[in-house]
Amino acid sequence: MDDRQFAAIAKALADPRRYGILSEIAAAADPLPCCGLQAAGAVSAATISHHIKALETAGLITVVRHGRFAELGFRRATVEAYMKRLAESLMPRA
Repeated sequence: MDDRQFAAIAKALADPRRYGILSEIAAAADPLPCCGLQAAGAVSAATISHHIKALETAGLITVVRHGRFAELGFRRATVEAYMKRLAESLMPRA
């Protein structure tokens, strides 16, 4: 994972609404339709689209489009790589 992606993930996870959206996607057994997001609450479609784009750009989710609809998938390997790098950067070196 390069520095750019690491920073993009940190920025994406810093937003509470994005974190909530990512948590819902991760908890789903199958790809989650956009309309199934509960974390979206009373937010405009444009705002949801903005958050989804940020998560996709950071590499945290996949988005498969079917016409006007989209299914959101969690990229577990990316999150695991991010967590590993974060832990390594915070651990004191011997």
